[in-house]
Amino acid sequence: MAKKQKGGFFMLDQSAVGLSIRQKFTYTWRDVILYNLSVGAGQKELEYVYEKVLKAIPTFGVIPCAATFGTEPYSEQPVMPTSKITGMKKEGTLHMDHKLTLFRPIPVEGSLTIDKVITGVYDRGEGKGAKIEVEITATDESGETVFTNTMGYLNRWAGGFGGPKPPASTVEIPERAPDLTAEDHYPDNTPLLYRLTGDTFPLHVDPAFAQKSGFDRPIVHGLCSLGHACRLLTRLLFPGQPERLVSIENQFRSVAMPGDSFTLQVWKEEGRAVFRMVNNRDGKAILDYGCATYQ
Repeated sequence: MAKKQKGGFFMLDQSAVGLSIRQKFTYTWRDVILYNLSVGAGQKELEYVYEKVLKAIPTFGVIPCAATFGTEPYSEQPVMPTSKITGMKKEGTLHMDHKLTLFRPIPVEGSLTIDKVITGVYDRGEGKGAKIEVEITATDESGETVFTNTMGYLNRWAGGFGGPKPPASTVEIPERAPDLTAEDHYPDNTPLLYRLTGDTFPLHVDPAFAQKSGFDRPIVHGLCSLGHACRLLTRLLFPGQPERLVSIENQFRSVAMPGDSFTLQVWKEEGRAVFRMVNNRDGKAILDYGCATYQ
């Protein structure tokens, strides 16, 4: 069924399920350090910035989702199977939620096969947009799975096509005060640095593109916020041992701007922690309904 979108028409229905893309992703220890720096790592976290003792912050595993650098075939902009939906444009498409599952610690260099496939198309209702779910699997040269990502995208113009409703989150934030907190901020050059890890989507650098998408200026990458949360979360729960993380998921609730400061709120539960990241500028949640499991 063709649905009206600003600037034209595109098809969105269950026929999009199964559309896929395969890429190769090759990286070195320098890419790992660049990522770690882009999500706030510094001198006090030597394991994230010094190649002789290097570990990847676990959310480095999100990088192949939207990477341009180090990919084959190469593309100037991140490539997703959603690009195969006829007429669908990037403007008005936002990252809605994300889950990263780790099957073992991420090597600090290597070559991975990345398979991206659309696994669900959900209707949020007329005027509320549609959710497109993409599953991304990374396997090493021996064929073993290293990590998977599940990404939920919101297209603001595509709701009301009669599809199934998206499943609700099963994560609940406790009403009590958080057990742990940590504060940090986004330096003014945060999106400019983070995009060098591979996510060169113009929303985070091009003022004209940002305005077409409904924002006054370029915004911080949602996955950059998740990287900050992961770094702080592992530091609070098991400092110096990021390899203990098994999974991390969240919903993206509001945009963050370069220069904003934020507070990570963490509630400890049996075998896991739930979390929320709050923007200190306006009190709104940047990330919400977050959950991390660990060993």
